[in-house]
Amino acid sequence: MSYCKITNIYKYLFVCCIAANITIGCTLVDDREVSNDLVLTPTKSIFQVMVIDNGENHHLSTDVLTVGQALMQAGFTIYVADNVDPPMDTLISSGLTINIKRARSINIYVDNKLIEARTHHDIVYDVLIENGITLLGRDFTEPSISSKVDAQIRVFRVVDDFQIEYQPISFDQQWQSLSNLEIDRTNVIQNGRAGVLARRFRKRTINGNLSEETLIDEWVHVDSIPRIMGYGTKIPTKSVQTADGTVEYWRSITMLATSYSPSRAGTPITAPWYGLTRTGKPLTKGMVAVDPRYIPLGTNLYVTGYGYATAEDTGSGIKGLMIDLGYEDHNYISWRSYLTVYLLTPIPPIDQIVWILP
Repeated sequence: MSYCKITNIYKYLFVCCIAANITIGCTLVDDREVSNDLVLTPTKSIFQVMVIDNGENHHLSTDVLTVGQALMQAGFTIYVADNVDPPMDTLISSGLTINIKRARSINIYVDNKLIEARTHHDIVYDVLIENGITLLGRDFTEPSISSKVDAQIRVFRVVDDFQIEYQPISFDQQWQSLSNLEIDRTNVIQNGRAGVLARRFRKRTINGNLSEETLIDEWVHVDSIPRIMGYGTKIPTKSVQTADGTVEYWRSITMLATSYSPSRAGTPITAPWYGLTRTGKPLTKGMVAVDPRYIPLGTNLYVTGYGYATAEDTGSGIKGLMIDLGYEDHNYISWRSYLTVYLLTPIPPIDQIVWILP
C-alpha cells in the first residue's frame, strides 16, 4: 500500500492551499515510504471578479489571493481616502464584486495654510471631521458647514477679545456765594478731581483681521468731584480821582473799548433808526453800547479817558466785557484799547447784579 507521510510544515501548506482553492497534487518517488521527500505540485485557480470603480464596471480575471492584490495587479491606484468594499485584505472568490468609491481632491484653507486633501464625503462637516478640523465658538465656513462640498472649503476663525478702555470724566464747577468776600473776588472752596469712565468693547477678528468693534457697556469707574468756587457778594463803595474829579463807584471792570458814530454804525442812512440807540435816543458822545447780559441798559458809568457815560445801546459785535464808545460824526475818535470802566453809585438792587463776570 502506497501513502504519503506529510510533516507538520506540509500540513500547514496543505490547509492554506485548500483555503485558497488551490489544487495540490501529491507524487510518490517510489513504492516505498518517503519520510521527507513529499513533492507538492500547486495548481493556481483563476477567479472572475467585477470591479465597479465610481460606477464604471471592470471585469477581471485574477489568480491572486486578496482584493488589494487583485486591484494592484489590474493597475488600479487606490488612495487613502478611497472607500473599497469589501476591504483590501478580503480573500478573493469567484463572482466577487468590488466597489470603489473614489475620493475627490479638495483644497481646505484653514489657519493660514492650505491642506490638499481627498475625500469621498459630500458634506462640508464630514470633510472637516475627516481631516481633524474642528470649529469652535463662532467659527464658520464657506460654503456653510451643512452645504455640499465644492472644490474648496475656507475655514474662518472668529475670535472675540474683550477690552476695557478708560476715559477721563471732566469735573463740574460750582459756585457758592461768600458774603465776607468782596465782589469780583473768588476763592477756591473745594478742588475738583476728574473721574474715570470705563468702557468695555468687544473686538472681533476673523482670521486675525479686525472685523468689528462694538461697545458692550460702560460705567463710572471713579466718580468726579466738582470744583467749588466762592464768589464775593460784599459791595463796598469806593472813590477814584479822575480828570473829571472824584468819582464814586461800587464796581470797576477792565473792558475792551472800541468807538462808533452814526455813519460808522453800519446802519443804512435811509433806515428809520439811523443814528438812534437801542433806547431810541440820538447817538451823542456820552452814550455807549454794552452787552446787557452784564451791564443793564441805563447804567451810569465813568470810562477812563472818555468820561461820564450811560449804557444806551447794544451791538451785534459787542459781546462780554466790551464797550463801544459813542460819538457824533464830527467829533469821532477811534478807540481800540483796554481801559477801566467804573459803575457809579448808587448800588442797584441785588437781583439786577451779575455777580460772576466772564
